[in-house]
Amino acid sequence: MRLKSPTTAVIAILIATCQWFGAGCSSGPPPAPAQPSVGIWYRGQPAGTPHLDDLAVMRALDFSSVTWPASSTQNLDELRRQAKVVNLPVITRDRPVPLTAASALAPGEQVDVPVSKMPAIAIASLVWRAVAHGARVVAFDPADQTGSGLTNVNGEPPSWIAPAKALSRQISFNTQLIAALRPGPAVTIDTPKPAELDVVLFEVERSWVVIATSTSPAPMKATVHFPAAVPYALWVSLLDGSNMSMLSEATGAVWSLSLEPYGAAVYVIDKKLK
Repeated sequence: MRLKSPTTAVIAILIATCQWFGAGCSSGPPPAPAQPSVGIWYRGQPAGTPHLDDLAVMRALDFSSVTWPASSTQNLDELRRQAKVVNLPVITRDRPVPLTAASALAPGEQVDVPVSKMPAIAIASLVWRAVAHGARVVAFDPADQTGSGLTNVNGEPPSWIAPAKALSRQISFNTQLIAALRPGPAVTIDTPKPAELDVVLFEVERSWVVIATSTSPAPMKATVHFPAAVPYALWVSLLDGSNMSMLSEATGAVWSLSLEPYGAAVYVIDKKLK
């Protein structure tokens, strides 16, 4: 009888352990984070049949990806061929999982925004909240089983197109920054803290970024306190390019936050500024 070497025995035990507990023991590198993109759920017309014209319109509206049902495999290669023509990456998903204010706090990398079931004014805050908590691929779902969903029965763009287009431009322009975000120190909010308010501080190599979102239909005001290392002056909005200065106190910067109904604010500042 030939005995196994200690090394062989250890390997065998590790393999058995990984088979028992699942893929968590994989020796390969972890999957790369998804590249930030904003796109449309597209099902073709008739269902399962893609059209280059639809994809071209998506690209013209500044969307940066298209999401296709994974079950529609018959014309998937044709969709990819057409999407390549207009430089639109294709993402396949089993089904849309509607994003909500609650799920946006722990969304995963891919989210589906049910634009036909929510007011257009609420879209930006919901998406930025999801981005603040890790979402990187956003797909707007018009819930149309056929067609692109980019026009209504009168041939006009639905109300969600404008905020969705603006979000796609904002995220696409700041792709590298969003991809590099990592959680910063926690901020504190004076009591009573509004239940619908979420404020998250991030840092990248040279900058601080703060994302504040409100899911309230009423205007929102709050006082937010930052750690001492965070500068108080010359924050720049990633949404409209405007400037914002905070108050300076001994303990750190203080933000007198004011948001419109369903408001979102995304600001960045150089770490060296004061």
